[in-house]
Amino acid sequence: MTKKYRILSIDGGGIRGIIPATVVVYMENRLQQLTKNPDVRISDYFDFVAGTSTGAILACTYLCPAAAGEAVHKFTAADALRFYLEKGNYIFSADIWNKVTSMGGFLKARYPHQPLEKVLNVAFKQSKVSELLKPCLITSYDVERKTPVFFQSHVAQQNEALDFYVKDVCRAAASAPLYFEPSRIDSLTGISYTLIDGSVYANNPTLCALTEASVLFAEKGIPLTADQFEVVSLGTGRNQKVYTYEQVKDWGGLGWLNPLLDVMINGASDAIERELSVQFQALQATSQYHRVQPELLDANQEMDDASPENIERLMHVAAACIEKHKDQLEVIVNRLIQYQSY
Repeated sequence: MTKKYRILSIDGGGIRGIIPATVVVYMENRLQQLTKNPDVRISDYFDFVAGTSTGAILACTYLCPAAAGEAVHKFTAADALRFYLEKGNYIFSADIWNKVTSMGGFLKARYPHQPLEKVLNVAFKQSKVSELLKPCLITSYDVERKTPVFFQSHVAQQNEALDFYVKDVCRAAASAPLYFEPSRIDSLTGISYTLIDGSVYANNPTLCALTEASVLFAEKGIPLTADQFEVVSLGTGRNQKVYTYEQVKDWGGLGWLNPLLDVMINGASDAIERELSVQFQALQATSQYHRVQPELLDANQEMDDASPENIERLMHVAAACIEKHKDQLEVIVNRLIQYQSY
């Protein structure tokens, strides 16, 4: 078997991050069982990790070191899932006054940013992007410079001006319009950025990850095409909301505000999924592109429904997803182990 370079990519989706987080727990447990090594972590078996929004938080959690300069993981996959189960309702909570004055996100951000920042501060403390344990890509968007921003550990290691605290990067990556106010963060050299969630252009960051990983390995003298990668792309649940002609035909700007963001994010994600499928098919490498995107069943598709009832429904969706894709996940895990020996 020829060596393949392994990419893990995780979509955005707010509290629906419970779904890929649960899938990763399953994969990490299987890796531990098959290698008979309880210290194995999911990122040990990937060469490049990418995430948008909630996927960015998961990616950083999987890659965070226990301490600066140590090649030891701070968190397990189970820790990352626990983050959502225990802190989700705290992050997506607002008092009555905020709900009234925000008009559900129409007049100002739906949720105060302090709970999210507090949770990220406790989790990541002073960890830096340059200290993350594997090459990675975290997406965001600079509204002042009008340009996508990629936070990358391997780039930050070469240029301090592009290094940031992980907690700030996660805050920026999760600054979804309508839900949280934009994030104002500084690089370690004091350069300021005004950032929002990267889901506005790459809710599914897999294509960005494939491109940037190709650049990284080319710089190392390893020119790669897509068929030399093994790609695992985890979704947060397919949005099943339908907008009929009768609903939308008379909408103006206010009517389109929430639906337009929904359509843009999901449309772009589906387009990326299709383009990657076609690309791997053209290279006769369809078996190396694994897209795991569950249906949401009875779970609320809204990214901020962190009620105990919906969290339970999301866990049910995740369990159903694992059962449906069990054979595919087994193939993935075994290939990850095979490529590890190269």
